Amino acid sequence: MARGGINKALVIEARDTLLNRGENPSIDAIRVELGNTGSKSTIHRYLKEIEEESSARLDDEALLSEPIKALISKLTATLRQEAHSIVESNKEQNQHREQALKARITELEGIVASQEKTLNTKEEALQEKLVELGERKSLEGRLSSELAEAKQAITEQNAIVTEKQSHIDSLEEKHRHNRDAMEHYRQSVKEQREQDQRNHEQQLHQLQAEIRALNQTLSVKQNDITGLNKDNGRLVAEISAAQKTLAELQAESRKNHAQIDAQASENNVLKNEIKKNESHISELELLRKKHKALTEWKEKSLLAQAKLEAEVAVKNELVERLLKEKSKNFGGPVGKECGSPDCEYD
Repeated sequence: MARGGINKALVIEARDTLLNRGENPSIDAIRVELGNTGSKSTIHRYLKEIEEESSARLDDEALLSEPIKALISKLTATLRQEAHSIVESNKEQNQHREQALKARITELEGIVASQEKTLNTKEEALQEKLVELGERKSLEGRLSSELAEAKQAITEQNAIVTEKQSHIDSLEEKHRHNRDAMEHYRQSVKEQREQDQRNHEQQLHQLQAEIRALNQTLSVKQNDITGLNKDNGRLVAEISAAQKTLAELQAESRKNHAQIDAQASENNVLKNEIKKNESHISELELLRKKHKALTEWKEKSLLAQAKLEAEVAVKNELVERLLKEKSKNFGGPVGKECGSPDCEYD
């Protein structure tokens, strides 16, 4: 539970607790120790006052000698050098990682752009194929309708041919009967000629007229048979043409089905490439997240470097102020007045 407010005593208590645990008494650590209470500026002001009082107590209780000052300067220089070395090393590693990530991102973006371009091209080709397929299906439907009509026409023509053939057979049968009747009549006439010569002579003109009429009827029937034969030949030719058209339509239909199967295979290949592009895009998104995290870590490192440099600057300032205070209080460097660095403990 957060406290209602902070004061200097609470900050000193939190600072001492962190030092006893071996932790760095930073502003954020003290604020957490205080229950996330108090502004950072207030904590910083109290810490500054505490450090000034600590420096003043050190100045009153234990005067620093030249070796100690040299040691402080050396430690300060070493701390600054190590801090700069760590920061430079981290910066160099970050630069290498950032360059590698940027190169990988550029490469993946190029791959994705290429894949997207290829995908767009194939999608356009697919759309064209789909349009062509639709046209082919429409054409196939029309051809099927025409084929059905042709089959219906063939059926009707076959029926007509059958009817004509039946009529031809009937005419031939009549012609055969007429021929048989005429032969029978001639035979009868021949047999009765001697017996009925007179009657025959009387009826000769009538019989000849009937024969002429029968011949005319026979000629008409033969003309009908010839016309029927011509119609039959024409119908046979039409049936052959229709059968040829039917074979062509069936071949075109098989070809269309083969193209449809090939288009389905190409669609499956396109789907696989789309899945592969999605995996590349996922990898790119992951690398972007890693790059973002690395950028944030870099910013935090720079912030930590700036904070470390600020702390080093503050400590240098405190050391210099301490030295100035000693020089001011003792009129010169400690050790020169008594001639020995150990005289300050006498």
